[in-house]
Amino acid sequence: MVDGGEVNQYQTGVISMDFKGRTVFIAQDFMLVDVFNEITQRLQARGIEVIRGPESRPGEKVSFPKEHWDQWFSRAEVAMFSTRNICTREMMTYAPKLRGIVNPTIGLETVDVDAANDLGIIVGHGATPENFLGMAEATVMLMLMLMYNPQATQAVLRGERVRPRPNPTDIWARMMLGRTVGLVGLGRIARGVCERLAGFGVHLLAYDPYVSQKDAPKGVQMADLDAVLSQSDIVGLFVSITAETKGMINERALSLMKPTAYLVNTSRGEAIDESALYQALKNKKIAGAALDTFVIEPLPNDSPLRTLDNVILTPHMVGHTKDVFLSFGKAGEENITRILSGELPLHCKNPEIENAWRQRLKRIA
Repeated sequence: MVDGGEVNQYQTGVISMDFKGRTVFIAQDFMLVDVFNEITQRLQARGIEVIRGPESRPGEKVSFPKEHWDQWFSRAEVAMFSTRNICTREMMTYAPKLRGIVNPTIGLETVDVDAANDLGIIVGHGATPENFLGMAEATVMLMLMLMYNPQATQAVLRGERVRPRPNPTDIWARMMLGRTVGLVGLGRIARGVCERLAGFGVHLLAYDPYVSQKDAPKGVQMADLDAVLSQSDIVGLFVSITAETKGMINERALSLMKPTAYLVNTSRGEAIDESALYQALKNKKIAGAALDTFVIEPLPNDSPLRTLDNVILTPHMVGHTKDVFLSFGKAGEENITRILSGELPLHCKNPEIENAWRQRLKRIA
């Protein structure tokens, strides 16, 4: 994906365009400082004026004070936010020249995409192959770690744990072969997981109310959520946050899972009721979990999840590779310059509103 293909991915007809006099707003994000700075520098090198937003802080989502909207949004033709910056309908309505909104990463849960659709504003994001395929690889890695528990095996080598007797009762590792893997959500990352598990000899179940059986990847059986939860040996979450998905893995959902099953979440922390999950893990209602994302990030030091020995916790970076960060700057620049040029962004969230978007561009002109 990176070697060879990456160069062609960003070669377009708008590279040599003159963007002097154009204005873009770019927020700030404590986790993506280098990404935002790189995109800012790329745009400024092409003559684009970049207005920067307020600082963000760990554990908070930034709301933009209305008294500064004129400074930030009155001239902005494109606005870039992150999943820690809240972009509302009112903000979009306030920006008379706004052509498009861009996030450098995949997530758009803090952007009111429905409002963007209503207003004819195109939305781009960082859905680069390096992003979603890297997350797919990392998700499979977490599944394997839960099944094989290499941390326990390392503890044996260090003398911190007694070597288990060679029998099926004491040995903790379990093969993927023959297991059922359930996928909640069947977007890009989940489909990448399916591709990577194809050679493992697993049975793949998936729940996604927006995907029919005929549109599912080969070898994936679509089912309702209860069936996926109750029949799977590993359940992976691959959802964005909406009214339907927020807190969807609650006490009831966890009660449907097998006591030998594992839960993996590499999507969004708000999909899980963390109190219910803590109780399920503590009381061994499920065997374990791997979590890369949480309701509050960074995960608070006093989170009870940190006290458990049957959960793998990573700080929302398990799929962050060198490759993905090489892709974000180029894709962010390309998304923004395409929008300024009247082209759909390279990675477009709402291409279905292209006609309404072009009408908006005419009105702005």
